[in-house]
Amino acid sequence: MRHTKLLLISVVLLAAGCASAPERELSDKAPVFATLPNGFDPFDPSRPSAIYAEATATPGDNLTRYLERKHGRALNMLSLSGGGQNGAFGAGFLIGWRESGTRPQFDVVGGVSTGALLATHALLGTPEDDAKLQAMYTEVTSADIYKNRGLTSILAGTDALKDTKPLREMIAKYITAETLQRVAAAYDDNRLLAVGTTNVDFAQTWVWNMSLIAKAGELELYRDVLLASASFPIVFPPVEIDGHLFVDGAARSNVVVVGMGGTSRPNPPLHGPGNVYLISNGRLSSPPAALTRALGKIAATTVGVMMDQSMQTAVTRTYFGTKLLGYKFNLVAIPQDVNIGNDPLAFDPVQMRAAFDAGRALARQPSPWANAPDDNGDVPSWALRLIEDSFNAF
Repeated sequence: MRHTKLLLISVVLLAAGCASAPERELSDKAPVFATLPNGFDPFDPSRPSAIYAEATATPGDNLTRYLERKHGRALNMLSLSGGGQNGAFGAGFLIGWRESGTRPQFDVVGGVSTGALLATHALLGTPEDDAKLQAMYTEVTSADIYKNRGLTSILAGTDALKDTKPLREMIAKYITAETLQRVAAAYDDNRLLAVGTTNVDFAQTWVWNMSLIAKAGELELYRDVLLASASFPIVFPPVEIDGHLFVDGAARSNVVVVGMGGTSRPNPPLHGPGNVYLISNGRLSSPPAALTRALGKIAATTVGVMMDQSMQTAVTRTYFGTKLLGYKFNLVAIPQDVNIGNDPLAFDPVQMRAAFDAGRALARQPSPWANAPDDNGDVPSWALRLIEDSFNAF
């Protein structure tokens, strides 16, 4: 709630400082490594990006079908959502999943926001990578993520409340030249990594092919994209890449699943149904609680409701896309009884440890996955079943 109060105050203060901020020109530099979520060109949304031209050359093909041909089997695809400090849940779940002996090697990994910070080591998937994830989410405090900016700098027209130099340094610690070499080697084995960001100049989600960035040896760009994807607007400053301003990928889409694009309805799976695994680093709904009629409480609760709704929408969209692919949908989210607080930007060690332990314990259970979204009142369960039956008949 502390950050929500600051957010409300800062909106007024930042608006006052806008007059002193220098004007920018809209960049006309086309992205080399980024596409729209459907794999199309951000500068020409009517055609597939050159990045995936080969994968979509055959009518009815998309990246999923293309990779199925490369592997000669169905795929295991992982998506890691946003959630700030609650990324500790995803880290714990990945580790518990490996400890259960059932975690597959992922062919495609997509991440947004805190999920983007998890994604690299989730793709690489060794016990050493898991140890890095555990350290990233159980051995940090807010001081390892940001520094406060003073009121003077806010009034002078700064672009955010916090300075994310500590987060940039943490990313550099865990994403090294050797890391990029391993991501590039995975790409040579037809395993893909992607990260979602929000281009605020174009009001678009841009999904970066991190595997191609790794192949090109662009270490600083790789780190910049991760920082951008995790830069919650107003609280954290945007990241400029090629003249474009980027903020948290969750500002537009809290989930990225690569491989659902293409120029037409996808062909049936080549090797039977694969799996889309979605790890939600947050709750899909908050437990009922009587709200105190105070500005900070109302603001914090309202922001939480908006974030819950954003996640529910992303889950439902992913469910439909998964069914259209002919794949199995697998969802896990933070249980309501886990004490994660109501401020995902607190980076509270106690709450992060609780989320980590909950994820680890849940992954060790025999059947932790839900195979359809809950009936939350937006899309009734009978409609979900009807749509699923329609896809099954296709």
